[in-house]
Amino acid sequence: MKSALFAVALMAISSFVAANPLPAQPHVYVEGSAELEVEPDMMTFTLSIQKVDMDLAKAKADVDARSRLLIDTVKKFGIKTNDIATTALNIRPEYEYKDNQRVLTGNSVSRQVDINLRDLKKYPDMMKAMVDAKISETINTNLTVADKKSIEEKVQAAAMEDAKARANRLAKSQGKAVGEPWSISEFNDREQERWKLIPNRQLRGSSGKLAEVSAMRMADSSEPFEPGIMRISAQIYVVYLLK
Repeated sequence: MKSALFAVALMAISSFVAANPLPAQPHVYVEGSAELEVEPDMMTFTLSIQKVDMDLAKAKADVDARSRLLIDTVKKFGIKTNDIATTALNIRPEYEYKDNQRVLTGNSVSRQVDINLRDLKKYPDMMKAMVDAKISETINTNLTVADKKSIEEKVQAAAMEDAKARANRLAKSQGKAVGEPWSISEFNDREQERWKLIPNRQLRGSSGKLAEVSAMRMADSSEPFEPGIMRISAQIYVVYLLK
């Protein structure tokens, strides 16, 4: 009986130690943060090409023709094939109710096309060309940075430096010195499983938000356009041992 109780107690202690995210020895737990300003250097255009017709073949032919026209149009601006992504066709029947009866009104055929423009100086002329071609009634645009990974690495390194500086200040105020890091994490909630967590970093800015541009409003290439500034931020959570 005593052996069984000892085993249960040992298991409970082991579970507590395993579940405790902080070390038993003296430590300091800090958050480091950093923010960098970057200029967007790439714009993604997203167009939805759709046609509804009772004749499915005609609807498909229309979408295919406008898809080819779109690709031919943007390639004139130096857009490479690997910067054009098209989805497979989405085909579905369209219905409406009349006198409590479901009536077929046509067959909907659609696909989405994403285009990356890496030379923002070409934006006004390329937008005008797409509008003039009457490919889609709406065009969604999203400004971003092409090499987001390297910028994330820079801001994470800056956040780590900030965490170390914070830990040094706190430790010095108590007559201690900062030792080796015991843990480093991008996740604030240390009790959840990793796959349920979202890294605490983001790229944001008014120029980076998805904007819907009405094709009817885009009349010429004199559209005023300034890409603005985007901000990328990161938070790092570090436990340093004290010495």
